[in-house]
Amino acid sequence: MTRWILGDFSFDANTRLVRGRPSDHQDSGQNNDVLLEPKSAALLAYFCEHPNRSIGRDELLRTVWNGQIVSDNSINRVVVLLRKALGDDEKARRYIATVPKVGYRMIADVSAIDCSDTRFPTQQSSEKTRALLSKGLIVCAGLALVALLISQTQRPAGIRVQQPPSIAPLSRLGATQSNADLADDGQALLYTASNGAENTVYYRSSEAADPIPVSEAGGDADFARWAHGSEFAVYQYQNANRCEFHRIDRNAMGMRSAQVIYNCVAGSYTELTFSPDNSTLYFVERANSAGPYAVFALDLERGSKRRLSQPVAQGYGNHFVDVHPRSGKLLLLADHAPGKTSAYEIDTSIDSYTLLQRFEYSLDSAIWSHRDGFAVHPSRHPSYQLLETSLETGSSDVIVSDSRRISSPRRISSGDRDYLFTSYLYNRDIEINGRTAAPFNSAVMDYLPTISHDGNLLAFISKRSGDSQIWIRDALDGSVTAIAPPDVGRRFLDLRWSPDDQQLLANTNSGLLIYSMSEEAFVHNISLRLPAHGAHWHDAATLAFSHFEDQQWHAYTHKLTSAQNEPLDERWAFSLSNDQQTLLFDQDFTVYRSGRELSALQACAEPLWRSQLRYRLDGKSIYCHAADSMRDLLRFSADMSVTRLEDVVSRYEFFSVRDSQIARTQVRSAYSDIMRTRRSD
Repeated sequence: MTRWILGDFSFDANTRLVRGRPSDHQDSGQNNDVLLEPKSAALLAYFCEHPNRSIGRDELLRTVWNGQIVSDNSINRVVVLLRKALGDDEKARRYIATVPKVGYRMIADVSAIDCSDTRFPTQQSSEKTRALLSKGLIVCAGLALVALLISQTQRPAGIRVQQPPSIAPLSRLGATQSNADLADDGQALLYTASNGAENTVYYRSSEAADPIPVSEAGGDADFARWAHGSEFAVYQYQNANRCEFHRIDRNAMGMRSAQVIYNCVAGSYTELTFSPDNSTLYFVERANSAGPYAVFALDLERGSKRRLSQPVAQGYGNHFVDVHPRSGKLLLLADHAPGKTSAYEIDTSIDSYTLLQRFEYSLDSAIWSHRDGFAVHPSRHPSYQLLETSLETGSSDVIVSDSRRISSPRRISSGDRDYLFTSYLYNRDIEINGRTAAPFNSAVMDYLPTISHDGNLLAFISKRSGDSQIWIRDALDGSVTAIAPPDVGRRFLDLRWSPDDQQLLANTNSGLLIYSMSEEAFVHNISLRLPAHGAHWHDAATLAFSHFEDQQWHAYTHKLTSAQNEPLDERWAFSLSNDQQTLLFDQDFTVYRSGRELSALQACAEPLWRSQLRYRLDGKSIYCHAADSMRDLLRFSADMSVTRLEDVVSRYEFFSVRDSQIARTQVRSAYSDIMRTRRSD
């Protein structure tokens, strides 16, 4: 059975539609029909198939999650969504009860509906049976009508509501696999795996074959893509000295021999895609490690490169590209305003581009759908869904809903309807002085730990609720408080306490937020025309940050009282201040204090990582990553004498220092699988 009556609701697993409302919420005109996410619908269907039975988490992982490795928090998230859809009261559960140390139980009355059986109940049938059957016939008709209305309102005319596909891992290839591409024959697979120190591209000739490494060792290899026909592939390779595109032929996949076809710009993390005739490789690249991305074409026969006609690259720039397999037109993603992505179509035959759709959130990737006029992409950050969006209307439908995060979708050519994607779960924990801060860590992402100046408060970001939220732990009473941002979908890049510890600055991909401890609210939401780098407190009433524009850095201060930006002298790229000192960084990242160059800081690693300045000030001391070992910190006293603190930070993770306390983030576990959809109809 796929249709049920449960309590005050009816549920159709085929359409994922829940109809009705709790009896104590019936008010005129309110429509509480809910279209469930696929994973929520699958879980509810399983509960309906097994009512009044305690169901353990292991059983749910095996049946509903298809054996994926997910955390308890991931299961909890889907249960929370399901309870919300059913209006299940927290104090008195009526539908899904928690069974301590076991799992869950469906406690509502559940009756299956057979819409194919039109027999009317006989006089001998009980009143309850006749009532249920009559209600079931009405429900079947109602579900069909509502599904039709949804198909007409949520999709363009003529597009039917498709059944959600089943999803399954291609196979267990290792602990961390990502960014896969399947050959046209549906067998040969390229993907990236990490051992924690470097990324390697692997090749698997068939599902039964063992994967073998095919990329050069000693660096990071990623973004492997098959050419059309899958006779050869190209991937990007970077190490400390070089950045290259490597071509490798399929008949030599096991030999780790590659031809260098292009020298790329170090620090550019690209996306590769081929023209339909394989004569041209399209990719994105930045002029330097901080500049915006732009899209280019590489003639594979001549080795010549040209910049395509495209929107002006600002902010993060034109950062992702995909080729339509039939028309050859490019789908380009561009971030011109913080936190928002636009999709463009580039027609290389006439060297022109056209705006297709503006998204109200940022996207890392999007590909042409198998259907013309649509794009497939992960949902709003942090993404648990794979969406198909009409590039004409902007309306989206859920292809896949997962309890783990989703990234890197690819079309499967052989299936003509299906997709690959990466499904992943990372657990980062916060450590203080090398010891895991267990009382407030979760089973998912806890990161950006920031110690207050008095040492009593620790702010950090956590995804334990599903979305990214700020959490603050009070060391005096052990309490932990969650602070939801004013909107969902923000990526948090940095946290900084004000000098008096009364306000918290958050740098996000959508601008700057300031939270007031006394008012227990966000008191400033500062939108910027470009991403902010190195954002921090200049003083109690002034912020400082930098923009990259016109191929150089521009440093600013921002007065909170007037909301005005004041530029620093063009010589300076960044500033960093506390109540004891101010550092100024020139365009070459040479550091000055009180007009004097601090040459000793040449022992520090490059100060900028993504949007963060990796220097920290604590009183008169300066901390930085050591250039020769990213796990070591260098501490410079006021007279610039140096002390090395060995193995106290992670390679690229955020850290915070106050007095003798060093807070850092450490990866505890990382799981990712290459998943594929399988359409049954």
